[in-house]
Amino acid sequence: MKKNLLLLSTFWLTACASNPGLNSDALPWQLKPECMYFSGREAGTEIVSVQQATLRAVVNNYKTGEVDVLDLNRPEKMTRISRFDLGLKKGEELTSVAFHPSLNVFVAVIDAGLKSGRLEIRSAADGKLLDGAEVGYGPDAAVFSKDGSVLLIANEGEDFFFDQANREFFSAEGSISVICLDQDGHIKANANIEMADVSHREGFIVAEKGHFLEREIDWDGDGKISKKTDFDGNGVIENKKIKIGRFEGVDVYANENKGEAKILIPVSANSKALLEPEYIAISTDAKRAYVTLQETNEVAEVDVENARVLGYFNMGIAEHGADRKANGWVEFNQSVMALREPDGIALTPDGRYFVTADEGDTEAADEAQTLQSGGRTLSVFDAKTGAFVADTGNQLDEITFAKGVYPDRRSNKKGAEPEGVTVFEMEGQPWAVVGMERADALVLVSLANPKQPQVVALGKIPGEESRAPEGVAHFERNGEHYVLSANEMNGTVACFKVVKGEVHLEH
Repeated sequence: MKKNLLLLSTFWLTACASNPGLNSDALPWQLKPECMYFSGREAGTEIVSVQQATLRAVVNNYKTGEVDVLDLNRPEKMTRISRFDLGLKKGEELTSVAFHPSLNVFVAVIDAGLKSGRLEIRSAADGKLLDGAEVGYGPDAAVFSKDGSVLLIANEGEDFFFDQANREFFSAEGSISVICLDQDGHIKANANIEMADVSHREGFIVAEKGHFLEREIDWDGDGKISKKTDFDGNGVIENKKIKIGRFEGVDVYANENKGEAKILIPVSANSKALLEPEYIAISTDAKRAYVTLQETNEVAEVDVENARVLGYFNMGIAEHGADRKANGWVEFNQSVMALREPDGIALTPDGRYFVTADEGDTEAADEAQTLQSGGRTLSVFDAKTGAFVADTGNQLDEITFAKGVYPDRRSNKKGAEPEGVTVFEMEGQPWAVVGMERADALVLVSLANPKQPQVVALGKIPGEESRAPEGVAHFERNGEHYVLSANEMNGTVACFKVVKGEVHLEH
């Protein structure tokens, strides 16, 4: 049956207030919008991290190089305690922040472009720089262990460069930094560990016509990224693909109409340069960590104690019903088969499983290709073996449609795009909340039965402009559960309360 997206979006899609006579145990769980923090910046709020002990949070702004410290003691009215300008140099970017679990300090992670990145340990009281260290290229996510004794940083190394003399593209290799801290939060050991060998990985999949990374690369060396480029030098910019160099022995192509903004780097099975650590989950005992490698559809298993990457778990293929046509009608009667390519990752409270938000990053050679990119799923894997347990199938896209926020314009791409994920325990059961980047919403998922994860509720981030939730974080106050999302496209942080009963959604 066809469903007219344009018509449905004009209706109220949720029920009226709950009947007070109903048994609360029988009522459905919901994500209730509780509060919105406006940073005063137009965009850039990307990662949010909570210190549960003091009910505070830090959030970075990658556009301004600022860190805001927020008070969560009144979740219905989050307020800013302080703002710190880190004084970044030109070309540097504040990519992530993390609040120490118990000390009055936070970590800021800075990408320095062509140079190695760095971490800064700063006071959450006055922003003063307390310690720091050099890390790998293109550092991104930063995560503390539960006791705060260990800090891991995913060094993505995603930037590509072009050697004009040799007509070769190259990229720094990704890595993982393991930092050990003393009881005062100062660095006592720092190891930057390389990724493991890639020559004998099992299950690595590349589509018959190939998958590609779309990357912004300064091909002509003018210090800018041009959206249209005369690659063949004939004086005319045309809608055609042109060979513009090579990467690790493979031809690289680009379309003149898309210029340097979308150069296509081919994905191959044996390239360490394509291993780009993204997000991190650390076991409660800080002995193991799991790091998503989105571009190669893998999760790296890390021996934290010995600072060593043990190997890679392949994330496989998601296959389920989907809407594949961006035509104004939504009908989930087609099928999609796609590499999961996870972004966010989290461990269940008991440590038995890791959960991934399967956003997708690569691009297929064409839309008609059988194997696509981005599972459109939340997936569950055995943390000990890396074996696939289950995923949500098409439930995420289905609920975004049911609540009137499904992005039909993305149907032929990656759907609503699950990105960040947080996992927590509530009433003795594991739950996940995943941020849907293209639907501007959060989705609550029950993991009570890991073999059948169930999508339960959706919370729409207030407002009509694009919000694009990136980082998500959970906290608890007086036995009640809340989830924050840092929304990079409009400079806000949204707070949702997990409640039982019906919640109105306005459009």
